[in-house]
Amino acid sequence: MSSDSKMKKSVIPSDRRRIIEAEASWIASMLLFFATVYVTVKMDILWVVFGIAAISLYILPIVSMRNPFRALPWEMALLLAAPLLLHISEGSRTLMEEIGWWNDLTSIAFAFSLTTIGFMLTVELQMYTRVRMNRPFAILFVVLFTLGISGFWHIGQWVDQKLYGVELLTSNGAAMMGLFWTLVGGVFMGFAYDAYIRTMPKGRRERLGFIYLWEVTGRKKRT
Repeated sequence: MSSDSKMKKSVIPSDRRRIIEAEASWIASMLLFFATVYVTVKMDILWVVFGIAAISLYILPIVSMRNPFRALPWEMALLLAAPLLLHISEGSRTLMEEIGWWNDLTSIAFAFSLTTIGFMLTVELQMYTRVRMNRPFAILFVVLFTLGISGFWHIGQWVDQKLYGVELLTSNGAAMMGLFWTLVGGVFMGFAYDAYIRTMPKGRRERLGFIYLWEVTGRKKRT
């Protein structure tokens, strides 16, 4: 067997895998897009902001690199779409009334999505700016970002409740429980993404742009 045929056999599965992963990511992103369109039509302002932010971070590498294969991994795109899908689910209100832990499930899914946005933000800051973070600081940044946005989210829910009379925060305990699950989800996903990057094959990491997660080992000594 010639060397050219061996090279073709090794290249084809890699290209096919890349195409399949990109297609899965595009499908997941379409779920995110149509869910965002739905909440926009419903004028659900908080979720509109969330959806637009998620979509913007998703398409930024594709547009800037002019490469459709720089799409976010499909598993991360699904995490972004999950809370929106739970929110607009037709049976969500019934489930929240009948199942006590349904609201906690939604809070955890929301925390996972916020953590994913924070992770994407750390990647893209290092792709397009001179910001550099080591892994411990990146994990801390993602967790604090998740908690910070969750706090603003609850303030937005309170404002909506006062302006439009929609009962979004049933009690102070419910708000605190939402923040608690956000903290749990943020910490868990912060370490999960650290392990995720460590175990990701180098070729996939370079293709997705995650190679920009620099390891900052220390400052250079001045001479």
